[in-house]
Amino acid sequence: MQATKFLVPALISIPFLCTPVTAATILKVKVDHAGGRYTVMFDARLDADSAIIRQHLTDYDNLSRLSDAITESRILQTYADGKQRILVTVSSCVLFFCKTIKNVQDVETLDNGDIVSRSDPEESDYSYATQRWQIIPENGHTRLKHQAELVPKFYVPPLIGPWLVKKRIYNELRITVQKLEILAGDTEEADEADEE
Repeated sequence: MQATKFLVPALISIPFLCTPVTAATILKVKVDHAGGRYTVMFDARLDADSAIIRQHLTDYDNLSRLSDAITESRILQTYADGKQRILVTVSSCVLFFCKTIKNVQDVETLDNGDIVSRSDPEESDYSYATQRWQIIPENGHTRLKHQAELVPKFYVPPLIGPWLVKKRIYNELRITVQKLEILAGDTEEADEADEE
C-alpha cells in the first residue's frame, strides 16, 4: 500500500496554510462516503456580489487564487456550444503523505446560471466526478451552493481514509468560500477606485 493514496481533494476547493477572516457564513455542509463514492452538499452565504463571485469561480486559468494547492489550472478547449474543457492539477498533503491529482473536466453554465462539470475518467484521477455550483443573489449577498459526487481511482484505506477525506473536503470548501469572499471584496474595491 502506498502512503500517497490517502488523499482526494475536491475540484476547485483545496486546503490552505492559513484561514482568512471573513464574514462568510457556512449554513450547511455534509460529506458522506459509501462504496468508494463521496457525496458533498455545501451551502454558504457570502458578503459579496454574486456577479463577482461567478467571475472568480469561472476564471479557469487562475483557480490557484482560490487554493494554494492548485498547481495548475487552464482551459484546454472551448467548444462551439460554449462548454469548456479544463485541467486542474492539485497537490495535497495529509500529515506527511502527499498526492498530485489530475482532473480534466467539461464545464458548462446552464440556462438557470448553475455551473456544472463532469470529469473525463480517461484523463482524470477520478473514475466518476460531477459538480454543481449554484450562485444565487440574496439581498446584496450571495448564496453559494455546491453539490458533488466523487469516485477516486486511487486507493483510499477503508478505516481512517474516508474520515480524513471527509474532513479535508469540509475544510477545503470552507476556506475556498472565504477566499472567494476576499477576492470579491478586493475586486469591488478596485472597481470603486477606477471610478474615482
